[in-house]
Amino acid sequence: MTATNHALTGALIGLTIGNPAIAIPLAFASHFVLDAIPHYTDDALSEVDRIRSRKFKRLVALDAAGCLVIVLVLAISRPDHWLTACVAAFFATSPDLLWFSKFVRINSGRQPNRPSAFARFHHGIQWSTHRWGKWVEMAWTIAMTTGIICEINHIIV
Repeated sequence: MTATNHALTGALIGLTIGNPAIAIPLAFASHFVLDAIPHYTDDALSEVDRIRSRKFKRLVALDAAGCLVIVLVLAISRPDHWLTACVAAFFATSPDLLWFSKFVRINSGRQPNRPSAFARFHHGIQWSTHRWGKWVEMAWTIAMTTGIICEINHIIV
């Protein structure tokens, strides 16, 4: 899943649960649940070519901007448990930060380091990544955004 979808999910968990001791670990765990759901990738390219592509870099930049917008909306609207929601959003996306060194190494022409057991697990649960996964990603974005709007406005669904 995109970082934006991970952050939306974590934010919704933080808003609805409120207790950081429960929300933050649950948001972190949600990352792996979402990665096990079929989602988007450009499967026409090899992993190295995909990571080196301008399209991928644009998607990463847009994703980072999406995460920032989520935090800004929460900080400006200040719903109940907004700070927990921001921290939960970070923890929900945090496992993907481990891919940063791979991104840097590949884009500097070097071989990525041998993946750790955690990285192999993280990669292995993403069993279905395809171009058609963009529809799953879009549906998830709509569902999580709707949930956050309802939480912010105290609308019970």
